[in-house]
Amino acid sequence: MAKRAHQADMGSDTIDSMFVAAPGTEILMDEEGPGATEQRLHKLQHAKIGDGHLLLVPQPSLTDPNDPLRWSTRKKGVVLMNGVAYAFNGAVTGPMMAGGMIQLSEFFGKSLTYLTYANGATLICQGIGNLLWMPLAVKYGRRPVYLTSNFLMGIACIWLAIAAETTYTPFIVGRAFLGLFEAPIEAIVPSTVTDIFYLHERGEKISIYGLGVLGGNEIGPLVSAFIIQTLSMRWAFFIIAISIFINQITLIFSMPETKFLGVRPQIMLPSQRIETAESIPEEVRTKSECSQVERISNDTSAPQVSEVPERSYWKNLAFCSQVDHSVSLRKTFLRPFVLMTYPTVLWSSLVYGMSLGWNVVLGASVAQLFAPPPYLFNSGDQGLIFISPFIGSLVGTYLCGPLADRIANWATKRNHGIREPEMRLPACAIAIALTFFGALIASLTYNAKTHWSGPIIGFGILSAGAQMGATLAMAYSLDCHKELSGELMVTISCLKSAIAWIWTWVINDWITSDGLVVVFMTIASINVAVYMTTIIFYLKGKAFRIWIHKANLLRQTGLE
Repeated sequence: MAKRAHQADMGSDTIDSMFVAAPGTEILMDEEGPGATEQRLHKLQHAKIGDGHLLLVPQPSLTDPNDPLRWSTRKKGVVLMNGVAYAFNGAVTGPMMAGGMIQLSEFFGKSLTYLTYANGATLICQGIGNLLWMPLAVKYGRRPVYLTSNFLMGIACIWLAIAAETTYTPFIVGRAFLGLFEAPIEAIVPSTVTDIFYLHERGEKISIYGLGVLGGNEIGPLVSAFIIQTLSMRWAFFIIAISIFINQITLIFSMPETKFLGVRPQIMLPSQRIETAESIPEEVRTKSECSQVERISNDTSAPQVSEVPERSYWKNLAFCSQVDHSVSLRKTFLRPFVLMTYPTVLWSSLVYGMSLGWNVVLGASVAQLFAPPPYLFNSGDQGLIFISPFIGSLVGTYLCGPLADRIANWATKRNHGIREPEMRLPACAIAIALTFFGALIASLTYNAKTHWSGPIIGFGILSAGAQMGATLAMAYSLDCHKELSGELMVTISCLKSAIAWIWTWVINDWITSDGLVVVFMTIASINVAVYMTTIIFYLKGKAFRIWIHKANLLRQTGLE
């Protein structure tokens, strides 16, 4: 026993000496296991998987049964799938015109470039819309934003179904409003993931969400192309509206509020607990600023008694049940602009934007590339092209989810149980290779007019890399700044929308003037240059995070 205690003390000293406060640095693994927590980490809760050394980060409440972290695995799965379905429907509406670009061009009497501008209107309004939606989600909770934006998204699709057979102006205006209404799909679902899942689970769950978004971008054109070919563009929008309103029903009855305002235990090292106890006066400790720390009983034999009654199923379905009166809408609206100065957020935004930009490029150019000779693809054939990117996204989902988590967990064990967000980043090397060689294969085979399988296989490889890049960027930024998940995703989404919007303005004319090889390899080279900065963040990411912590720009600007 004495030897074990001595080893535990040595382990504690090792972690104390290695732990440096920075946003995103977490104690994820208890090297001594649950049995040693009395000496080291004070009876914190462990994951019921593996050897029991994995700590639950964040720690779920001991006294509040309404904490979303304490929900059953089944309930969390239902909530995640609802969020993914919501994001999928929103993602479908973006590129669903891809299979009908030629028909719309002929009907409206506009060039393909003008039709691509309609996609650009959706993208730029997505970025603007998030600035309006996410402050509401931070203050009033996630549920009212899900329900309201999804309903309005369905209304916008009905509008577009009608406008698709009138004139160009109401159609492009409808696309702009669609962007405003569907904007939260890229911000609120990642926030929901951080609300209900632990740190060691988030990589996989974020990758599933990413598959929903990219899958929507790829399956949308596939399905809509056949609908357009057999029925019309009007019916393509009517059918996605039906899907959205079916999801509205599931959201109403099985999407409870995930924002939590109660108290939770805080993971602190012994030295941190002593410093906190000595440096914070008793009257300050009792204030709301410190209310997120929950006391853990030292009596292991005494069961934890719930101090808060569990809400009934019907109470959980209240439209707005978690209003945070301490949140200022003005400050929440302005924070994303300050977050643009954070190196970690700026890097994540660039990687995310460049990765998802490929969806815009493919959606805008497929008709231009494959409708003319030698391929002569009709609308249905153009839709089938997107099977390849979807398969690529499935591969990318595994590589940036479970595989990246395993890499990060291995690195955490070697780092004495301390998790750094940068431990996910080595997987980006695979994204670089897939993106570059996918673009190379697609452009060279198309330029040589090979069999159609050549460029389409390239699209699949390219999409696997894009999926990896987008998901790794999102997971890294959420790991670094989980307490600002809502504002963070607004920043990333706005910058992504700006990048994608640029492609909608130039891509068709650029391909016409310079050819696919020049266009694809230029974009791929920019992607690789951005991805290569991952090396800087892998080596210096923690230094950047320490600078962010010390500079505390949110406090300096009065937005904390």
